[in-house]
Amino acid sequence: MDVEIGRDRYEVVDGFFQRPRGWTFVEVADVGVDRDDNVYVFCRGTHPVMIFDREGRFLDAWGELGQNSFTFPHGLSVGLDGFVYTADSRDHTVRKWTNDGKLVMTLGSAHQNAPAFSGKPFNRPTHATAAPNGDIYVSDGYGNARIHCFSPAGELKFSWGAPGNGPGEFNTVHSVFIDDSDNTLYAADRYNNRVQFFTLAGAYLGEWTGLRLPQSVRKGPDGAFHVAELANRVTVLDRAGTVLARWGDSVDLDDDFATGGVDLALPDAPSRHPMVRGRVHNDPGPGLFCAPHGIAVDSAGSFYVAESSESWIGLDRGSRSVQKFIRK
Repeated sequence: MDVEIGRDRYEVVDGFFQRPRGWTFVEVADVGVDRDDNVYVFCRGTHPVMIFDREGRFLDAWGELGQNSFTFPHGLSVGLDGFVYTADSRDHTVRKWTNDGKLVMTLGSAHQNAPAFSGKPFNRPTHATAAPNGDIYVSDGYGNARIHCFSPAGELKFSWGAPGNGPGEFNTVHSVFIDDSDNTLYAADRYNNRVQFFTLAGAYLGEWTGLRLPQSVRKGPDGAFHVAELANRVTVLDRAGTVLARWGDSVDLDDDFATGGVDLALPDAPSRHPMVRGRVHNDPGPGLFCAPHGIAVDSAGSFYVAESSESWIGLDRGSRSVQKFIRK
């Protein structure tokens, strides 16, 4: 059922990012914005971190795919401290970088994973972010069901979470976001189709339900929360969870996966099988989505949607692997 709310409040800026000639995104795993509204695009191409200014002009790039940098880029955030935090879900590490790509710290040991669902860091971590006091929070989501808190020096302080669907339990905790205005942590709990929120000590505060494979959540300057949903949709909510805007349900799905209004592409899939395959076989065009994976909001309220563009089935959206939306 195609229900759109508030889409007319936003306008997509098609072709916003001015990449160097011949450079490709392939897939954009995540996107982040710093305090100057520079945009960090974390992709799975040969230039994993590309940086653009607020007008889309290319500024810099760093990182490489390989043993000494990234194996499978997955999550990125830019902290209040100006450092860039990345999670690599196939080499089982989280890294802290300067904004020009100098490695500051590595959490975990490259290509050495903890036992699956042991609760110990890491087994395919998905995302990391920093709290105002410098603590680092990591969603350890594909091979675990935990959120870990590390000190600024990289020492594990505590963890919480377990497999399940109750309060404080997760079925693929895909990313974390900290609202520095009240120190609330938001966790995208993908296969439970919800976003949970906690104190920074891990105490459960509440949740938003009714989402469809939420991947990433970020707060805008107006207080609204923007959620990227893997099921080809974006939702904007207020703090109480009231939907302010939502669109993407109009995207045509493979007939084998969508029948009679029943979305068979949202299975009760276990966390160790995170991909939703074969849903969208044609580029739906500007302003619509195949597989939103990350989201970021700048100081003007514009937001960016990063997509793991289903290139594993031969669909690469090119420049639309990350799209910018502005308020009209």
